[in-house]
Amino acid sequence: MKVYSVINIDIVKSRKIKDRANIQQMIKQYFSTLNLKYKDVLVAPITFTLGDEWQLVLRKTNKSYELVNEIKKFLLSKKIEIYCGIGVGSISTNESNDTREMDGEAFIHARKAITMAKTNNRFYNKEIHTKYCRVILIGNPKYIMNTNVSNSYDVAQMEVAVTIEDELNIVDIINALIQNNEMIESKFTEKQIEVINLYEELGTYNEIQKLYPNMSKSSTSHKLTASNYFLTVYNKQIIANLIKVYTKLLMES
Repeated sequence: MKVYSVINIDIVKSRKIKDRANIQQMIKQYFSTLNLKYKDVLVAPITFTLGDEWQLVLRKTNKSYELVNEIKKFLLSKKIEIYCGIGVGSISTNESNDTREMDGEAFIHARKAITMAKTNNRFYNKEIHTKYCRVILIGNPKYIMNTNVSNSYDVAQMEVAVTIEDELNIVDIINALIQNNEMIESKFTEKQIEVINLYEELGTYNEIQKLYPNMSKSSTSHKLTASNYFLTVYNKQIIANLIKVYTKLLMES
């Protein structure tokens, strides 16, 4: 069975955004660059579906959260926030160059996921456990204790240790890590975001100091550490690994 990832994204309070036509045009241009960058990952070009909602279909499911974060980072630089629903599963139609011509389990999961991401009332939303998270992944449950994961995967690759008797759903673990990340990133200050962007662009403290002599290596290190940036990077690596493992389990079922 082939397994895909479908990502539905919508703008938070889109009707309150001024100059929506120009914003949409800017987003379309940005998506054109993403379509090229991720041409080996995307089944079809990113599609505008309903109003300000977009849809992505990925053949490499482990890239899902990476792509979400790339889009989120770009839009946050424009003061735009998003809801995101990720669905992982099969597709019942042939692959198409238009996401609207495809359908199946992954699409159903993605639609359910974005609906849940938009549910602000935590009493009714049992899947998201922090008000700072607008991203959720939905898929059929796969339990670690019900599979021979230890025989198929290196424990370090799983990045999770089972220390309790209860069965653990991999989807729940992925969402817990996503929510942890989203909560941490929601607390980044503007100055921390500026330093993080420089670090991600230039790669080392030395390169930052060369271009910005007033930013010492110790100051840069302190800001990155204080923001818990390195924890978010590690979480993203774990999430990608877990989605890869989860996808293989779905393919084998």
